[in-house]
Amino acid sequence: MRINRFILAVSCCIWVNAAQAEQKTEQITLTLQDYPPYMGESLPHKGLLTRLVVAAFEQKDIAVKLESVPNKRAIDGVRQGIYQGGFGWAKNAEREKDLIYSDPVLSLSMVFCQQKGREIKWKKLEDLASYKIGVTAGNFYSDDFDKLSKSGLLQVDVSNSDVSNFKKLSAGYIDLLPIDIEVGPYVIAKNLTAADQNKIVCQSQAYWSAPLHVVFDRKNPNSPRWAKTFNDGLRILSDTGLASKMLEATRREINRSN
Repeated sequence: MRINRFILAVSCCIWVNAAQAEQKTEQITLTLQDYPPYMGESLPHKGLLTRLVVAAFEQKDIAVKLESVPNKRAIDGVRQGIYQGGFGWAKNAEREKDLIYSDPVLSLSMVFCQQKGREIKWKKLEDLASYKIGVTAGNFYSDDFDKLSKSGLLQVDVSNSDVSNFKKLSAGYIDLLPIDIEVGPYVIAKNLTAADQNKIVCQSQAYWSAPLHVVFDRKNPNSPRWAKTFNDGLRILSDTGLASKMLEATRREINRSN
C-alpha cells in the first residue's frame, strides 16, 4: 500500500512539473522566407539565420513556430498583424512605422551579379542608371537604392523570386542583380544549369552592408516584450560563443547538403 501511495505521489509530482513546464513555455509564430543559405524550409535547421533566431528564443523559454510563406507575405503578413513576427529583414523608415526591430542578428553584404564578359564599372549607384536591374518583390535593397528606383533614375525589373531573376540575367533580359555575396552563389549552384551558371559572375564590390533583424508587429502589445526577450537570448548566445559555433556547424551541414 505504501509503495502504491509513493508511486502515486511521484506520478503526481511529475505531472505537476510537466504541466508547469508547459505553462512556462510560450510560443511565438514567425514567418519563414526562402533566402538560402540564411533561411529556407529545405535547409538544415531551416538555415543559418533561422537557427540563431530559434536558439535565442529558446534561451528564454519561448518556442518558435515557423510559417513558411512567400517572401513578400513574410513581411506584409507581419505588418498586417497576421503573424506575430518574422526575421531576415533590414531596417527602413517605411517599415519602422509598422514594425519593432530586434538587435541585429547577422549582416548581409550586398553585391551585383552580372553576365560574364561584360565590363560594368561603377563607384556609386547613380553610375548604373543605364542598366536594367532585376529586383525581387518584397526584398529591400537599401534606402539609397529605393530612392533612386522610385525616382526613375535606376531602371528596375521586378520578379517574384531570386531564381527567376537569375534566369533573366542568364538570358540577358536584365543587366544586373543585387544580392548578398553568399546567397548569390548558393542560388546559382542550386537552381541553374551548368551552362547558365557559367554565364554569371558576382562582383566583389559591395554597395551596402545590411544588418538583419527579427521584426514584430507594432500593433501587438506583446511585441516590445518579445523584442527585449529575444535580444537577451541573442546576447547569451553571443557572450557564451554558442552563436559562432552554431553558425560554423550549420554552414558545414548546408554545404554537405548541396
